[in-house]
This record gives sequence, C-alpha cells and structure tokens, in this order.
Amino acid sequence: MRSPNRPMRLFSVLICLPVFIVTLAQSPFPYSVTGDLRDETGRLFSGATVCAIPADGGIVRVRDKICTETDAEGKFIINLTQAGKYQVIGEKMSEGYMPPYIPFYRDPHRPIPEIIVGDEHRNASVSLTLGPKSGLITGKVIDEAADTPVQDFVVWVWQERDPNARYHEVVKGSHSPGRFKLFAPPVPFRLRIVAEGYEDWVMGGGMLISAGGPRKGPGSLLVRAGSNADFAVYLKRKNQAPVEPTKNGAEKRLPAPVQLSPPDDTVFDLFPRTTKLEWNPVEGAAAYAIEVEACWNLPPATGSRLPDDGECINPSPYLEKFGVLDTTFEFIFKGAQPGRWRVWAVAKDHRPGLKSTWRRFIYRQ
Repeated sequence: MRSPNRPMRLFSVLICLPVFIVTLAQSPFPYSVTGDLRDETGRLFSGATVCAIPADGGIVRVRDKICTETDAEGKFIINLTQAGKYQVIGEKMSEGYMPPYIPFYRDPHRPIPEIIVGDEHRNASVSLTLGPKSGLITGKVIDEAADTPVQDFVVWVWQERDPNARYHEVVKGSHSPGRFKLFAPPVPFRLRIVAEGYEDWVMGGGMLISAGGPRKGPGSLLVRAGSNADFAVYLKRKNQAPVEPTKNGAEKRLPAPVQLSPPDDTVFDLFPRTTKLEWNPVEGAAAYAIEVEACWNLPPATGSRLPDDGECINPSPYLEKFGVLDTTFEFIFKGAQPGRWRVWAVAKDHRPGLKSTWRRFIYRQ
C-alpha cells in the first residue's frame, strides 16, 4: 500500500537540492595561497605568522592583510575572498624576525614575493624564507650633569640609505629606568635620542652643523644577526645652570677617589689588552665601584690617537664592577679602540659617593 506521505518527502528533496548547489557557488573563500616557511638555514619554521597583503595598482594595503600561522611542519594556507595581486611575507617578531612590510625592517636587496589569484588561477603556491634574524639595539640614557637616568625620551632610528625607512620608540614614565631596547634592521642604520630640555644626541662620526653649533654625528652602524649594539647616551641640558656643590646632599657623600693609573689619554700598544686601574683610598669607604665604557672605533687615519675634542664617541657599557675591596682592579679590554673609566667609593650604609671624572685610553692592537 502506497504511503500518503511519500510524495511529500520526494518534493522536499527536490526543493533542497537547488539550495545546496547555490551554497557551493557562493563559498566565502574562492581563492587561497598555500606554501611553506623556512628560516635562513632552510629549516621548516613552525609557529610563525604568514600574511597576504593586497598590492593591486602598485599600492600595498598593509591594513587589509590576511594572516595565518604555520603548522608544526612549517606549512600554511591563507584563504582569500578577493582576486588580485598579493605580497606574501613571513614574520615572528617575538624571536627577532621582523615583518618586511615595516619599511625600517625591509632589506632593499631582498624583494618580497608576489602572487596573483583570479578566476583562472584560484590557488597559488609559494615557498617563503624568513629574513635574517635581527640583532638588538639597546642603551641607557643619562643626564650628563646629574648622572641620573632620563625618564622621558624618544629613540629615532632610520636606515642609512633611506631616511624614510625609519622607526621610533617612546620611553616615558616616572618609573622608567632610562633604558631602551629595539630590534635592528638588516642594513646600516643611524640613531638619534631626543628628550625635552636636552640637546639632541646623534650617533657619532663626522660633524653635524645645527643651530647649537657643530657636534658629532651622524654615523651609521650595522648590527648583525644575534649580536647587540649597546649605547651609553649622556644628554646635555639646554642652557644648563651651574650645579651647586652642596645640592642634593652632595656634601654628605664620600668624595671621589683620586685616580692614579693609567694617566688620562694613555695610548697602549700591547696585546693582550690587560688593563690595571689604580686610585687612592677614600676615608670611610667600605668598598668601591668601577665603570668602564668602550668608545666608537676611529677611522684608520686617526685610529692611533684619541679625539682632540676629548669626547668618547658613542660610548657603550663594557664593564661594571661593584664591591671592589682593594684600590686596584685589573681587566682585559674588548678591542683595539678607545675607552674610558671612572671609580667611586661606597659607604658602609651602601650610599654611593661622588664619581671621579672619566679617564680615557686607547689600544692600538
């Protein structure tokens, strides 16, 4: 006996079938980019971000980028809704692989891969290689007169050959330790530190003529993968007023030790670079602290002498030693270049005394 409901079920199937066909035709992701990502050694790289950036008409629309993450085997797939040309990049900022769509981190010698998807080529495949891992640019920013950290400042960095490829970091807040840290580009760069009430500091080399007169800079530096350029930046106040001798309780602090050896502006022509520092004892000192900085290496034509203006160009922290119980200290200096040192006493209550002046030296080899 024929069921009275059977024709109705058949009619339902016929109604649903065209709807299913329409749904397939209107898939939200008609295009895709697939591929793999490797590091500079050729190893498949997992957990990185891969992005497709629209690049039609010569305009790269970074805000419209579509991103995904590589799987455990370094594979990825990016689903796209629009046809057109795309740049495809890989990055992992937490590990120093910076996105090349940021001009400052773009290597002009490494073009960004491009793909085209459309009705004739709905799926594109590309094999990506992460750029070299960035080095680090770090430093401390100090008020030269007060010898205290500067709390608010801006670090400007830009590629040497392209001033428009620039980047900056703002350091603010009363709890700022006066330090900065950022990743370096894959090409030589320049550096400037700006703080309200201070003269701008520019990375040394050559002369910069400004309203404030001539001063060092700007030079350039290349930080290779895995290495670190560390700066000690001493800012000079604009229209600086004389410092009163008793200000900030200085009269209650231990006096600065009298430095004995090596004499200021000593030129060493020896290797290894074993350096012995000596100073007179300070009454009431429980211990001493020492600070050594390395200065910018001079061009070969002037590398055998110290700068005539008495400056340590682009000082970088090399050694800090606390709790020294004797009035001598010996160490091996880092390279054939200028350096400087200073020392101060520390009282029994751990209060630091006044610091000595900087004494300079240079190693020829």
